Amino acid sequence: MRPLREGLQLINVIPLEDYLAAVLGSEMPVSFPPEALKAQAVAARTYALQKKLDAYSNAFHLGSSVLHQVYGGVNREDPRTRAAVDATRGQVLTYELAPIEAYFHASCGGRTESGQDALHRDLPYLQPVDCPCGRLPASRWSASMSDAEIKAALKRPAQGMKITARTSTRRVTRVTLGDGSSVDGVELRRRLGYTRLKSLDFEVERTDQGYQFSGRGYGHGAGLCQWGAKALADKGRGYLEILTHYYPGAELQQLY
Repeated sequence: MRPLREGLQLINVIPLEDYLAAVLGSEMPVSFPPEALKAQAVAARTYALQKKLDAYSNAFHLGSSVLHQVYGGVNREDPRTRAAVDATRGQVLTYELAPIEAYFHASCGGRTESGQDALHRDLPYLQPVDCPCGRLPASRWSASMSDAEIKAALKRPAQGMKITARTSTRRVTRVTLGDGSSVDGVELRRRLGYTRLKSLDFEVERTDQGYQFSGRGYGHGAGLCQWGAKALADKGRGYLEILTHYYPGAELQQLY
């Protein structure tokens, strides 16, 4: 607890392995195969450790929201998440002996994105790789938005919207509007809503009242794809094989 503005800020101090058991239940369906849960446990442990090292002198090291990784408290623990954490206790991913930035997301839609294009993080272990999640119904989405909704979000007329630039994995980086202005893909998704525009791998079509977005994937697309990890685990792949697929060049090390 510490003073903050006109009140108090409560800081939860918790052992890393206990924290991870609740993170796992918040970030990945506990019904996923054990090897997928283990892969997520290692990724979440590595991510947390790297963030802690970055923020070591701060009052706290991690938040509880999607800005870091979701922590829902002890009520999100489950025997399956605890088993995955215990089975991988102390294991982290490293590159040149340092913990990696182990980003992850729900679904990439068939091919992950580079760290540079997704997060402006040019990292050798965050490179595009093929993923089996593209064949899953869960990777497809659509959203309809009216001209009025889009205008309110973008603060400019929506008419004439068209995609004018994409990354090598076909994720949208630039959209041009009818008034000649343009908006960055990441900013477009932020303004229209992350839960409506679930990814930047989409097509857009004009409708009578607005636009129809049709896309694949959910999230930024870099690093571990959770639905892809499930698909690989369903095929008999172990968690180490899953991790080395999504973080090429990274090594699994026993830290403690």
